[in-house]
Order: sequence, then structure tokens, then C-alpha cells
Amino acid sequence: MIFRSRVVTALFAALFLLAFPAGASAAFTVNSTADEPDMVPFSPCETAAGKCTLRAAIEVTNLAGTADNILFDATVFEGQLADTIALGTPLPAIKAPVTINAGTCTTAALVLGPCAGVSGPTSNFGISVEADGVTIDDLAITGALTGINVINESQNFTAQGNWLGVKLDGSAGANNTGIFIDPGSDGATIGGTEAVQRNVIAGNNVEGVDIEGASEAVVRGNYFGVAPDGTTQMANPKNIEITDSTAGSGFPAEDNEVGATIEGPALGSETCDGGCNVISGATFAGVDLVGEEGGNEEPASGPTTVHGNFVGLDKNGTGTVANGSYGILVGAADHATIGGPEYEANANFIAGGSIGIYHENGEDFVAMSNQIGIGPVSAETTSPPAQIGIFAYGSSVVEPATIEGNAFRGGGIAIESRFGASTIAGNLIGLSFVGIHTAGSGATGSLIADNMIGSVTAEGILIQSDANEVLGNLVLSSGGAGISVRDTGEPFASPTTENLIGGDAIGEENEISDSGGPAIEILNFEETANEVARNSGKLNNGLFIDLKATNPGTEPNGPNEGIKPPPIGTLTESSASGSGAEEGAVIRVFRKGSAEAGELESFLAETTADAGGNWKVDYPAAIAGGTIVAATQTSKGATSELAIATTPGGSSGGGTGGGGGGNNTKILKGPPKKTKKRTAKFKFSSTEAGSTFQCKLDRKPFKPCASPKKYKRLKPGKHVFKVRAIDKGGNVDPTPAKRSFKVLPS
Repeated sequence: MIFRSRVVTALFAALFLLAFPAGASAAFTVNSTADEPDMVPFSPCETAAGKCTLRAAIEVTNLAGTADNILFDATVFEGQLADTIALGTPLPAIKAPVTINAGTCTTAALVLGPCAGVSGPTSNFGISVEADGVTIDDLAITGALTGINVINESQNFTAQGNWLGVKLDGSAGANNTGIFIDPGSDGATIGGTEAVQRNVIAGNNVEGVDIEGASEAVVRGNYFGVAPDGTTQMANPKNIEITDSTAGSGFPAEDNEVGATIEGPALGSETCDGGCNVISGATFAGVDLVGEEGGNEEPASGPTTVHGNFVGLDKNGTGTVANGSYGILVGAADHATIGGPEYEANANFIAGGSIGIYHENGEDFVAMSNQIGIGPVSAETTSPPAQIGIFAYGSSVVEPATIEGNAFRGGGIAIESRFGASTIAGNLIGLSFVGIHTAGSGATGSLIADNMIGSVTAEGILIQSDANEVLGNLVLSSGGAGISVRDTGEPFASPTTENLIGGDAIGEENEISDSGGPAIEILNFEETANEVARNSGKLNNGLFIDLKATNPGTEPNGPNEGIKPPPIGTLTESSASGSGAEEGAVIRVFRKGSAEAGELESFLAETTADAGGNWKVDYPAAIAGGTIVAATQTSKGATSELAIATTPGGSSGGGTGGGGGGNNTKILKGPPKKTKKRTAKFKFSSTEAGSTFQCKLDRKPFKPCASPKKYKRLKPGKHVFKVRAIDKGGNVDPTPAKRSFKVLPS
């Protein structure tokens, strides 16, 4: 019997080779939604019912071992829900380099999509791949443990045009995981740059795509977390997860790419095409490079590049379909680049959620050219992340983070760096609560350079860590201080020290204007040494440099070792000198354009005080009589507030930093103390002819205005209006006129 069985098996094999010579490929057309095996070995892909099923076609191609094609009969499979193959048991694993292509149809969801579907089994894999070079196109795969399971180090797998977790009628049909690429299964391609290659991966229970310990995968041009229409949320908890694997001797995830450098017509388009993925609607994270603790996953070794995607946006770039917690969770993944160097060509457009991009102790993290809270070309702005745009944490990194050339609109903190020497450069920030925030006691400082920050609610730049360099930034219209250096804050406040605000070259000067508070504020402990070098600005609602004690009751001398401004002795049109400075202090002398306390026009010269505290500087060019000058001293890295004096001669009316003596502002007319009107109108004047005016309402900064000044759409509650006059000599009334009133609920 054993001998006869061997003879029969050998005979069947010989007959099969006659039908399919070695090396020849064949095409099989699936013409039934049944799930039956191949029953007639001599008649390829034929079941007992005389049909070619998907199961039978896979069995035949496995036996042939050649690069066959499995197609689907267009008269049977037309993209309707009934055109779904319901699997009772797992399909045989694909063990040959087969291409499965069901074709593209107008589906029951009334959009183009797969012509055929595969459903189940619920406790096993939908389609398993155990061979190199396998391609699966245009199937709606639902209801399985894993929709497509690529294992056994199968190389160069391709999936295009599929719906994973979405039925042919567009409704959810969750797999646990849409596509799984296992350790060593390198070179996978998920999607492509053409619309027909787009996979829709949505409505799954765990991940959309899980790349674990595989390298050189390309994921581009897909819809994640949205329905086939590209706008309706259909959530995966995680859209894309890329991690190392600890299985066996370990498998790193290297050189994986999510998205593309957008080129050609796609670059000018408002929609997500040309390789752009829509990565939206996830309940946890759009992209996760960290993975789950306790399994076989560790943060990706990288390099990993995520660029050219819509994260938290719909396909049009105008609607927010937020990811729940994180847009892109980098965590401790190494060598992650989010965005890239060519601005919109590599920008990720990120909207919604709590944190746009989150990094924590990964080496060589780069976030570049991303647009956060900003839509693509000509599109409307979008909802920003509620808490933080980009967060970088680097307490244990050797290669620190780079956050460069990103743009932010609105939200909480645009950029926050903790415990790491980040480079934060060339970013454009507007309408956030805080522009840039650093934190972390005793941390290595960051370089904050050449950023443009405008119209934030609180501080433009808030420093709560040590040894940062803040150089060459433009900070406009902050609601609070333009730049604030503070202690670390509650609950265990500690000093922050060795920060540098401004440098010793023109390009390193910060320009700080129109702040609701001081231009530069140091609110700190006494035993600190923060240096303020060369800076400029105007129209700040406070001192230009304001030193305040964290604990004024116990440390009345204030921060920076209680250093005081250097006494200015003699001023001429060509020099300034004084005595009583700290021995060896650096004396910096500036020109002021007006007597306004929060204004500093330009740097004049600097010198070092001698052992007796005497100092003198000669200006590079003579200044006019009447010019107001200001000076700071910096001793042992600690800088004072400004001393102010007026150069003899000319007419400045400046004195020692107050307003012009006779310039008084008066409010002539305003609303009653209590009113139900939502509009308030003020008339005002000055005692000096030719004066201009600045007005402010509530906590907003002073801005140029004219009489009458009208405010509309006022909210119910108390309001305070202030106006101050500025005479022809630039002297600002130091006591603005004030009117308080209350808007009652209507």
C-alpha cells in the first residue's frame, strides 16, 4: 500500500508538470464566491462543483511554484457586498510569487474600489504570505484576525488598491490588524503614488499596518482611519506601527518610509495625492514608532522617515479628522525624521489631537518643515493640536533633537523641549498660547535661534531650564513677556541659570516688540546668572529688561545675584562713561528711540569695567544731542536692568526714563459704567498738539490708535480701557488715561 501510494503521488506530480512545465506561469480566474478546495489535479483550479475558487487557485499556484496570476471574473465580481468570499477556515498560505488581482469596480459604497471581498475567519488570518514577490491587489479583506499576514521573512511584498477593515458597501468590517509585516520580511510596498494603488485601511481593532522588525518598507498614497470617501472617520486605534522585534536574536526596523517627497502637479494640489497618506481618525496615534511594552516590540532603530502626509486631516486638507492622542508618536525611536528639508515637498500637515509630534529620548530626532494647524496650498487653516505642536524630551540622548523650519498656527505650546540640547531654529509660530517652552532643571540647554513668533497669548519664549541660547529671534505681540526666563515652577521650584538672551552680533540680536508685558523678563531666584546681551524692540508694555524675585519677601534683591544697573556718569555725543559698576563687568550701551520704558533701538558699544568699577565707551559714530541712551552691566554671567540717561544738548524731553513732563492724556467720552451694549466707543485727547496715541483693552498690548476708538462684539463682564499719548519728541505719557466699565448680559 505504501508503495502504491508513492506511485500514485509521483504520477499526479508528473501529470501536473506536463500541464504546467517548470518555470511557466499561468493565469487562473476565480469565478465563484464559494470557499471550496481544488478537487481535480489534472484540470487546474477546478472544484467538485466545477468552479475556480480563491482557495483552489492558491492551492494550484502553490503546487506549481511559479509566478502565476489569480484574476477574478468581472461578470461574477462587481464590487457588491454579495461579491464577498466568506472563509470558513484559513486559506492556505501563499508559497509562490503569485499576483492576486480582483480588479477595480464601482463598489456598493458608490466609489471606485475592489471588485471582490474576502471575509474571515474571525480567529485566524485572512490571507497569509510565505513567499517572496507576492502582490495582492483590489480585495476588501474584513473580519479576520489579521487581514494580510506576511511572515517567514517574505521579501518584496506588495499591497495596492485593497480595503482592509472596510466592506464593499463602505461599512466597517474590522480585522484585528489590517496588514502585518513580520520580522525580516523586508522591502514591502503598501500603496503607491497613483490613486488606483491606494489602500483604504480603516475600522480595524488594533492597527491598520503593523511593521515589526522589518526594513525598507514603503507606505504611501493610502487612506488610514477614514472611509473610502477620504473624509469620514473610520477609526483604527493605531493607523501605522513600526517597531523593532526582539524575537530570536532581534530584528531592527531600518530604512522604512511613510509618505513621499511630493513632486509635480501634486505639490500644488490641496488634496492628498502623489504619495501622500491620509493618516487620521485613530483613537490613539496616527503613526507609532514605539509599540507595546511586554511584547516582542521595541522602538524602531531607524532611520525612519515620515513625510508628505496629511495627519489628522481629511483628503482635501480642509477638514480635521483628528488622531486621539498623538499625530506621530516617535518616543524613543532612533533616527526618526518627521518631514524633511524641502518645505512643502516633505511637510506633514498635522491637525487636531493632543500632541502633534511626540519624541522622548530617541537619538537624532528631526522635525523639519511640518505645518501644524495649517492646511496645504491655499487651503483654510485647520484645528491645531490642543496641547503641544512638537514635544522633544532628551534626558539621555547623545545626538539631540533638531526642530527646524516648521510652521504653527494656534493651539497650546507650539514647541516644548525638556531635558535636552535641542536645536530649535527657523520656525514660524503664530496664535499659540506659548511659542517656545524649555523646561528641566539642570538640563543641557537648547539653541533657540532665528524663529519668528507672533500674536501668542502668553510668552513668546518661556525658558524654565538652564544654559539655553536665545539668539536672533523675532518676537511680536506676545500677550505676556516677549521672552521670559523663570524658575522651574511648582511644585518644587528651583532656579534656572546660565541662559543667554541675545548675542554679540547683529544677527544674534532678538527683536522683541509690542509685548503685553516686559520685552525680557527674568523671574527667578537670587542665586542665578542669566545674561542679556544685545537685543532691540519697541512698544512693550513694561520695562525692556525686568528682573523680578521669585520670593520677594526672602530675596528682596531679586534674581541675577541682585545686580543693579550701572550708574551713568558722563554722556557726550561721542562717548559714555560711569563709575560704581561691578569689577570686571561687561558694560553694554544702547541707543533709545524714545523715552518709552519698553523700547531699545540699537546697540552702540561695550566695554569692561576696571577694578574700581569705572568704565567708558567711545561710540563708532557720533549721536545727536538729546539722544536717550541705556546701559546694562553683566557680571559673572548675570545682567542688570537698564540704566537710562539723556545725552546733553538737543531736545528729547526724555530725562531718566519717564514720559514727557507736560503730555497728559484725557478720555473725553466713553460708555457708562454699566451697559448692555456690546459696542464701546471712546474719545480722547492730549494736552500737547500733534500727539499720537496708543490704546489697549484688558490684557491686550498697547497698539497705535486714533480718536474715536471703537470696540465691537465685547463679551459680558468687566473691561478696562487705557490710552496714552506720545508727543512729537517720542515721549510717552507714563500715566495712561483709564476707564473701567462692565458689559451686562443681554
